[in-house]
Amino acid sequence: MADNVGYTPGSGASIAADDIGGVLHQRVKVGVGADGSATDVSSANPMPVADNEAGNLLQRILQMLMAPLGYDKSLGRQRGTVVVESGTVTTVSTVNTVTTVTTVSSVANVAAIGGYSAQMQVFDTNRTAWALGVRARIT
Repeated sequence: MADNVGYTPGSGASIAADDIGGVLHQRVKVGVGADGSATDVSSANPMPVADNEAGNLLQRILQMLMAPLGYDKSLGRQRGTVVVESGTVTTVSTVNTVTTVTTVSSVANVAAIGGYSAQMQVFDTNRTAWALGVRARIT
């Protein structure tokens, strides 16, 4: 069956159609432009898209899908977390900055914290914690 369907507005013009499962569906080209003009959408003239939150969200979703999980674009390499179940981890000799420490089980040989004696700072912190705990129980 031919894809075009006869349409006679008086002179016998044809319209484009696509046969899908025995049913003809009209084919339509998309054109954009101001009132009274139209330009076909093409790679040279893409469909204009309004810059709104939905468009930005779609763009962010596409960017996430295009970058593999854990890939750091700023470093240009994959990031990952490693769990050592057995074996030995090599000693880390230099650490420049640590922003967050959640739990420290023990500390040995710390001479100074911020230029002050570390021992005095630890003792003062322990005394303050003890005093606050005891003060809450005094009636």
